Amino acid sequence: MNTIAVVFSAEFERRLRSRIYIAGTLLGAIAIALIAFLPVAVTGFAVSTKNVVLVGDSELTAAAANALRGDYAIVAREPRLNAPPTIAYLDAHSKAAAVAVLERRGSLLHVTAYTRDPGSLRPSFARDLAALQLQFATGIPQVKVTSLSRVAVEERDIGGKFADADHAEGAKFIGLVFVMVLYLSILLNAQSIVMAVAEEKTSRIAELLISAIDPSRLLFAKVLAATATGFIQLGIWIVTAAIAAQSVGMLFSNALSTAPASASAASAATLTAPSVPEVLWFIVFFVIGFAQCAVLFAAAGSLVSRSEDVGSVTGPLYIPIIGAIFIAQFALQFPNATNVVTFSFIPLFAPFVMFTRVIVSTVPAWQLALSLAINIGAAVALAWFAGRIYRVGLLMYGKLPTPRQFVAAMRQR
Repeated sequence: MNTIAVVFSAEFERRLRSRIYIAGTLLGAIAIALIAFLPVAVTGFAVSTKNVVLVGDSELTAAAANALRGDYAIVAREPRLNAPPTIAYLDAHSKAAAVAVLERRGSLLHVTAYTRDPGSLRPSFARDLAALQLQFATGIPQVKVTSLSRVAVEERDIGGKFADADHAEGAKFIGLVFVMVLYLSILLNAQSIVMAVAEEKTSRIAELLISAIDPSRLLFAKVLAATATGFIQLGIWIVTAAIAAQSVGMLFSNALSTAPASASAASAATLTAPSVPEVLWFIVFFVIGFAQCAVLFAAAGSLVSRSEDVGSVTGPLYIPIIGAIFIAQFALQFPNATNVVTFSFIPLFAPFVMFTRVIVSTVPAWQLALSLAINIGAAVALAWFAGRIYRVGLLMYGKLPTPRQFVAAMRQR
């Protein structure tokens, strides 16, 4: 254990002083802060894209403005256009997104929209003005048509996890942030592990190390040091996220509550801090996922004879991690889909997918227990397998080990 402690201490100190580690930590913190401010930024963009100028007779534009007020800000109402509108015309009217010319054609309403972004207004205009057209066709007052065309839908969580749909959407945002934090931590630290092992091998330092310590213990100490520095990095990112979220709430609460029709703002307004069990589950799956990936990347690094070959050796290892990110995003919307549940048990995928399910749904206890058992066992098996590869790879130069050498390494004790 003394040799493990010595290697751990040296590796831990080296990683903390590494420029890559420091730069990655700072860039990650900046990225998390930007993500926290993203809903506010989206809300700010939405304000200008919701400004509209209406053109037509006063009665028609007044009725249309009333129908559109939930989604758009009517910045001007004009009786007619003397010429087709230009960008300068839109800029002069509060940087409006479009000019909508309204006219009645018999019992139908026709809209001609001159817009900066073709296709952006048609769905919402057609939906909002449908009640007005029904009024023209039937003679029923617009207020009554509008009230009859709206169906009150109230969603309730059958598992009792969320008070309403808005809080569920907020949880999805939190889940996405946590998954991206896990991904960034694994990505940055795994790459540094590979580079460190490759440098030791190419400089022949590895030969000195394995003459003094068993390769499996050397691998264990390196992974343990990487996990420890990963926790420090994670702590910095979590503190950054908490400060950024609090700043958003304090500085932009008015903007989030008054901006027109912004789903991002609504989700940000209903963000609640993760519960203690959710944080504990995140830590558990962070350790499991980090350990599974770290041992594989360290083993891959031992197979490299030149630093330039790192990308070609480690490239296939990124495939399941990237796949897990995509499945986790799908799990945010459908946490109990059959495929999602299946992937929440599979090693390398489970740390991302199962934690996402924990955040956005109520996961049965037996599924959590089974996922933990499978993935802890997989982490141990991967560590054993990677240790054997590490033992062989460190002493191989110029070529990859042959299948026969791999089999021989697996049989060694």
